[in-house]
Amino acid sequence: MNVNCIFSSCDFKRNNIEEKEFLKHLSDEHSDEILEISKKENMSIEAVEMITTSNSTVFINSN
Repeated sequence: MNVNCIFSSCDFKRNNIEEKEFLKHLSDEHSDEILEISKKENMSIEAVEMITTSNSTVFINSN
């Protein structure tokens, strides 16, 4: 997958990585933000990670 991290303070952009690599990035770099969103929105950390991953996924038009 191709990702562009949605956190404004982050410049993480990668092409052709596995989802687990991006989840590691979230865990390593954004655990505080993920926890804050989880508490604020009353969602599980896993749900916040899933939404963040979905919103960070970039689709590249190959035409």
